[in-house]
Amino acid sequence: MTRSFSQEVMMRKLFWLVLAAVLIYTGYWMIGAKGTESAIAAWVNAREAEGWQAEVSSIKTRGFPTRFDTEIRDPHLADPRSGVALSTPKIEILSQSHRPTRFTLRMAPEVTLASPYQRLDITQELAETQLFVDAGPNLTLDHAALTLKDLRMVSTATWGLSLDTGDITTQRQDDDPLTHDIKMHVAGFAPTGGLIEDIDPKGLLSDDFETLDLDMSATFDGPWNIHALEGPRPQPTKIELTALSAHWGELDLKLAGSFAIDARGYPAGKLAVKAENWREMIELAISMGAIPENMSKLSLRAGEMLAGLSGRKDTIDAELTLKDGMISLGFIPLGPAPRVVIR
Repeated sequence: MTRSFSQEVMMRKLFWLVLAAVLIYTGYWMIGAKGTESAIAAWVNAREAEGWQAEVSSIKTRGFPTRFDTEIRDPHLADPRSGVALSTPKIEILSQSHRPTRFTLRMAPEVTLASPYQRLDITQELAETQLFVDAGPNLTLDHAALTLKDLRMVSTATWGLSLDTGDITTQRQDDDPLTHDIKMHVAGFAPTGGLIEDIDPKGLLSDDFETLDLDMSATFDGPWNIHALEGPRPQPTKIELTALSAHWGELDLKLAGSFAIDARGYPAGKLAVKAENWREMIELAISMGAIPENMSKLSLRAGEMLAGLSGRKDTIDAELTLKDGMISLGFIPLGPAPRVVIR
């Protein structure tokens, strides 16, 4: 009788303990869900107060009890300072309830990006980013992984591109929090429309890149965190290029080296370049207008001299020099260097 009564008391205590734990966890989940929705709504309202176009039709969080899966419907965001605007049917922010600093950002299959110069209409089977951030209100990025599948991009400036698969990862360095190690692998990248006509007007190359691989570290002038979406984006100040490898038709190109980037976005430094079937590369530069027609014969003769130094007539081992806003291959001028600016 006593044992039975004691067992009954223990069961009651266990029941109330479990019930209390369930109620506490339910409260935690509800507070977390509402907190997430309120934080997103507050961010949108703050941007609107700053003069942005910032609109969403709804913000809902689901996934009880183990997840916080937030769906933002019909976001329309436009930054008046940069002129960049984004709109899409929905954005999903997905996370496990016990790991709030690790979440997944998933875009809808249709996205529109606009700038003062053009509008980009983007479709994809998958555009998903795994984000790992520091705890705290700034959500400073530690590392991330972006996956793209069957992406298609069409510009109102009459160019486009397609991509079969793309994987990009970035990892913040422990000893230098403004430097990120970045790796990229792309397969089936193909410029389309006016872009392929600008790059390859004479049809010297195949329709798409077989592969494009990148391994580099980039140092920025500020941290990548939630504030980078609100104001001026962090700009790169230095690039350490471990390897860039591109195989496109008959052209096989490899680059490595480093360069600094000034306040205007112009690079200065040197890159080692190895180009197989270099004649196609120079023909491509001539057809694009990067090398003037009146310098074409001189450029080809110079290429033969550079190739002779490497010991193989079809291969150039030389240096790309970036200086004073210009770029040259060995002693061959290639024209203005591209600006490296994140809008």
